[in-house]
Amino acid sequence: MKKNTLTILAAIFMATTLFAQTVTTFTEGTPDDAIALDSNGNIYCSNYVGDTVFKFTPTGEVSSFITGLNTPNGLAFNSNDELYVCDGQGNTIYKYDTGGNLLETIPASSHPSGIIKSLTSDTMIFTEYSGDKINYLEPDGTITEISSAPELNGPVGLTYGDNGDLYVGNYTDRKIFRVLNDGSLEYIAQLPASGSNPNLGFISFAQGAIFGTIMGEHKIYAVNPNEVDSYVLFAGSDAGDNDGDINQATFHTPNGILFNNSGDTMYITDFGTKNLRIMSNVVLAVNDITIENDSFKIYPNPTKDTLFVSAQLPREGDYLLRIFDVSGKEVFKNKGISNDTKIATSVDVRSWRNGTYLVEITFENSTITKKMIK
Repeated sequence: MKKNTLTILAAIFMATTLFAQTVTTFTEGTPDDAIALDSNGNIYCSNYVGDTVFKFTPTGEVSSFITGLNTPNGLAFNSNDELYVCDGQGNTIYKYDTGGNLLETIPASSHPSGIIKSLTSDTMIFTEYSGDKINYLEPDGTITEISSAPELNGPVGLTYGDNGDLYVGNYTDRKIFRVLNDGSLEYIAQLPASGSNPNLGFISFAQGAIFGTIMGEHKIYAVNPNEVDSYVLFAGSDAGDNDGDINQATFHTPNGILFNNSGDTMYITDFGTKNLRIMSNVVLAVNDITIENDSFKIYPNPTKDTLFVSAQLPREGDYLLRIFDVSGKEVFKNKGISNDTKIATSVDVRSWRNGTYLVEITFENSTITKKMIK
């Protein structure tokens, strides 16, 4: 067991009552992927570019809980604190007891990725990253399909909402869906992306919103699940490892994300620095989304020559207009100032390739996105 001499987890947990929204780094181990919590408050993080699942205790100790894996990915506990580990490229799901002893080896094809316990039983639910599926895993090891809907595109993240709805996030195209009882999907949002790794890591639900990590943007977004493409930038900016207040804290390729049961502490793994980050006193008001979706208009749509963009802002101030192609590459950017709360601009798209684009407008902490077809 090792103990971090600079920052121990006990101090981090105490901070929830002393400070505003604050990010702290726990530097021992090399966690870069999924996160799970057991019933005693221990934190487990996988090292996908490695072979280990790490255990962080509330008193600040860290140990290698499981080693010798291939590419450990999703993590989840059942009601007996038995840990399920998705070994992605190993095409296997392992089950361990509280001491890290192997209980069961379950073959699972097509890169098992994310995993979560069912709300009503010890049945687990897991995604197949390369198989584009969501499956049940019964306690006896039986695997049955929940969904292979065509919208699934490298699914990884899974989370439950307050009302029992199951949500899934696509790593590849950053789309988030509600999973319906018949296995079909209801579109919620597609998060923006740029950079060399324009992917959605994991998702987690708290305070009425779905939170997702966008790796290449080094940012965390909060999504309103009751509207379409309604989300806000919650934390992050440029790549970095700054701790402190949420307004100054930076992340480096954030990937894993999970909330505690009360929804006021967020755990994040940075894929770039391989650190565990902990945010205390998390507060989100979904109503902070300040741009009215109906006021943001793009036309004509589809268009061949010129796209017109208009929006009504809640007040004067700076705004950012960006357009991305389906791969997440930024093809247009315009930063301006609205002196009368109205935005009206045009974009020449004649030289662009035919296809689908995302038009995004950001004002303060509010981002709204709409699809455009060329």
